[in-house]
Amino acid sequence: MDINQLEMNVNCYAQAVYHEVNTRTLEEKVGVLNVIRNRLHSGRWGRDVCSVVYARGQFIGVTDARHFKVNTRAYLETKLLVLDTLMFHKYANPVADALYFHDDSIPPKKEWFGKRKKTHIGRMVFY
Repeated sequence: MDINQLEMNVNCYAQAVYHEVNTRTLEEKVGVLNVIRNRLHSGRWGRDVCSVVYARGQFIGVTDARHFKVNTRAYLETKLLVLDTLMFHKYANPVADALYFHDDSIPPKKEWFGKRKKTHIGRMVFY
């Protein structure tokens, strides 16, 4: 992978993590990051990170991001978290093979009924 592809992948991971769980704990962020990685490995949402993140109807926080002001420092910290997790293996995967997540204050989507809950980290439920 060349440096441009790496930068694009890091940006796509960071966009999703930042816009979905920016104000959450480190472990919740790492959980969402690993859901994206799990989806990439499954091949059901696309063949590259950006396809997974921008798949229709998935990471709504990313597609709605144009409405939010981005905290540059927090976004850069998210990019570093992506590198620390995926490239340097600094953080273990806390969600196993989970492919879905939601905030526990919001009911799960209908299509998630029957899916086995993997873990509950902070306010995030992972399936």
